[in-house]
Amino acid sequence: MRKGKLQNVAHNLCQMFCGWRLVGSKPSLVNLGSGILEIDAISGKCLFEGRNIDQLTIASELCASVQHHLAATKTPIATLTGASLVVTLSFSVVPWNETTRETFYAAGKIVRTKEMNRCVMKCQSQVTTDDATYRSELTEVQEWPLDWPVDTSATPDSNADERSE
Repeated sequence: MRKGKLQNVAHNLCQMFCGWRLVGSKPSLVNLGSGILEIDAISGKCLFEGRNIDQLTIASELCASVQHHLAATKTPIATLTGASLVVTLSFSVVPWNETTRETFYAAGKIVRTKEMNRCVMKCQSQVTTDDATYRSELTEVQEWPLDWPVDTSATPDSNADERSE
């Protein structure tokens, strides 16, 4: 029975990284650029290209999810010897995708830029115990407006009109 529960944890790490909870980390990912991101889903420690970086918001979300899942299935955290996610990020800037059906908002206003960030995310998760390893993989492509999401507490950007259509 434990096998299915821990395989589910591995699947969830990839799914969550590519889901809506990533929004708060997108500006940090853009700043990091293309490369390999590693997240320890137990401690929240983050590495980019093998170097320690500040913990990303998505890392704390992943840790909370692992803890919640283990608690819900009455699985002691000590059962795990590791839980990690490795994501190969590949960024580019592309023209606005006219076929996108997603609407992006900042401060209650629709955001649209002439160009968009495109990120190909190749996720590989691994959850380990003393006697087994559970793995999952997911590749996803996401696009979003440049400089989005916007920090609404900051002073308005004087170049905002140039970016908008």
